Amino acid sequence: MIIDVLLVSSIYDFSTDLVVQELEKREVSYFRLNKEEFENYRLTIDIQEKALEIIANDVVYEVTSSVKSIYFRQPIFLRNTPSIGLAICEQLSRSQWMGFLRSLVIFDKARWINRPEATYLAETKAYQLVVANDIGLKIPKTLIGNNANKFQSFENRVIIKSLDTILLREADECLFTYSTIKNSDELNDENVSTAPLTVQDYVTSKIDIRVTIIGNKLIAVKITSGGKGIEEDWRTTDRSQIEYTEIQLPTDIVDKCFELLGRLNLNFGAIDLLLSNDEYTFIEVNPTGEWGWLVNAQRRFDIDIANWLDGREL
Repeated sequence: MIIDVLLVSSIYDFSTDLVVQELEKREVSYFRLNKEEFENYRLTIDIQEKALEIIANDVVYEVTSSVKSIYFRQPIFLRNTPSIGLAICEQLSRSQWMGFLRSLVIFDKARWINRPEATYLAETKAYQLVVANDIGLKIPKTLIGNNANKFQSFENRVIIKSLDTILLREADECLFTYSTIKNSDELNDENVSTAPLTVQDYVTSKIDIRVTIIGNKLIAVKITSGGKGIEEDWRTTDRSQIEYTEIQLPTDIVDKCFELLGRLNLNFGAIDLLLSNDEYTFIEVNPTGEWGWLVNAQRRFDIDIANWLDGREL
């Protein structure tokens, strides 16, 4: 079977589930390559032919050099750090499969959301902040490192973030970290020297805005509770108390969001902005960001992505 659309994902990815449903409605020929099931497939990349053969459940799927599109939902950096040392075979499997996924860049004629090398750069928070600043988006004062003395230069409260998404495992528990608000004088050598942190000026009286760009389509949603902005990390708020409301951004901010994705070579991006005192501040862009939680009868990101993968203009 010749595959038109390849999806590189996870069996637990709800957003990919939604896209798959749309592709199936259209009878598009696709294959979903889930990272948890690599050992169940038999995979071969033929370099001369620029082709990928996938054997799954005794069915042969062919991804040729003329494959239409690839939906790359995997972050480039290896995550899910375990609490105990991995066996040699597990370490080898993880590193080599990541190398295998990066090899998919040989399909250079396909439409990508997003190419692995672009994802790699865009996942690097320092790089995306520099690019955003260069094109004229306001960014908060930011320091990255483990030198507590440097963090004392912040005059007010700061927000502390990890450099990359943290997914840790402790026994049977999966741990995730949120942004933390502190006074800068609470940061000392004892509590910051172990690992580098991202420390930024804390923007107060703010409204969080999620900007989702798919191809040439942009939708901005403000995130509030009781009609007001949420001072803490909104993800820690009871979801039943949160409102998601579509808004129109100023033209210059829209233009800069598109310019940002252009500079980062992304066809999809989930951008986080803050609105405070009538000013927009860029926080981050996620090239593999989640969007399923925003889908409703009016916001059909699943249809938009399926359209893009299927070669339709948005």
